[in-house]
Amino acid sequence: MSMILVVAQRIPYPPNKGEKLRTYHHIKRMVESGYEVEVVSLRHDDSDNELASALAKHLNISVRLFSMQPKLLRYAKALAKFQAMSVAAFESKQLKDYILNKVASSSNIDSIYLSASSLAPYILNSQLNDNQTLKLNMDFMDVDSDKWNQYAQSSAWPMSCIYAREAKKIKLLEQKTLARFDHVFLIADAEITLFEQSVSKTKPVHKLGNGLDFDAFPPGKPEDKSNTPVYLFTGVMDYKPNIDAVVWFVEECWDTIKSKIPNARFVIAGMNPSAQVQALTRIDGVEVTGFVEDILPYYHSAWVFVAPFRLARGVQNKVLQASACRIPIVTTPMGAEGIPFATPNSMYFAESSAQFADNCIQAVQDQQQATDKAQQVYEAITATYSWETQLTPLMKALSS
Repeated sequence: MSMILVVAQRIPYPPNKGEKLRTYHHIKRMVESGYEVEVVSLRHDDSDNELASALAKHLNISVRLFSMQPKLLRYAKALAKFQAMSVAAFESKQLKDYILNKVASSSNIDSIYLSASSLAPYILNSQLNDNQTLKLNMDFMDVDSDKWNQYAQSSAWPMSCIYAREAKKIKLLEQKTLARFDHVFLIADAEITLFEQSVSKTKPVHKLGNGLDFDAFPPGKPEDKSNTPVYLFTGVMDYKPNIDAVVWFVEECWDTIKSKIPNARFVIAGMNPSAQVQALTRIDGVEVTGFVEDILPYYHSAWVFVAPFRLARGVQNKVLQASACRIPIVTTPMGAEGIPFATPNSMYFAESSAQFADNCIQAVQDQQQATDKAQQVYEAITATYSWETQLTPLMKALSS
């Protein structure tokens, strides 16, 4: 039986946010296809030990964790070595040595799969870079160098300089990875186009879209919906694009919405809300939940899902989840990137804050139109977005 060694930034369990969700389903599909899988990852805190055990039991696979040096020491070394901070964030000599020894001692390891660009040095900066028999697979997911460029352009000094440095370092890493790895994946056609324009087009990059677990996100019943209009945003709320999205929505759109719909509520549901996000609760009608055990009731109670993204890359899982729950969606073009069924006929699109607010109002005041749009999205996503369908390119690459 062929073995795949999966190298992940974090334990991909539970599959409750973008990166973890994607990698978890990749591993699950590998196991279902008959591969022997071992997952190696970094220990960020003590709770990771329990998560590693839970993942191993859930998928009946081997999962190992490796320690890192203190964060400040890793970052200081990164500066001294002119290295990307993203690489330092996931650097472990223990893990590097284990990967080398594992490949050397196991004749049945056919492939190594890495879940992020920041992990590429585990191959590029080791003896494995010269191993021509090992199949190397990289899931970039998004164009990280462009993300850091966006951060640089939207931030004041000195962070703008730090982000610009990171963008340059990651771009070089992306170029080296493309040149060395057998298969490189991005989440959407738009990401591939961006990569070819801004990073490299010396070799093909393959599309590997996200799927959805429809059993986990079924549509709600009419009685589940809140009695008062609820606008919903979900996500990890210490993540810069999510923070920017909800702050912009509240500061630029919420007053206009409240002037037309005085009893409207905006619910921000997600773990680790930053101080900036928590401060939004001072505004009338804005609620911040923090971590919730079950996100589904929040989707079912919502009248409208908002995706006011201005900083983002790739496909937003939250938009897919809202689509499966048959909720009308108001989004910026960036919020719907990479979703082929996202059109003005199926979602409310807005570029400006005025247009975004107007669309939010319309989605509540014209319930028939909103329902029709949500139904179009629901029919499209259920027809094309199973994980099995979306992961066909990955399975083809692993078997080639």
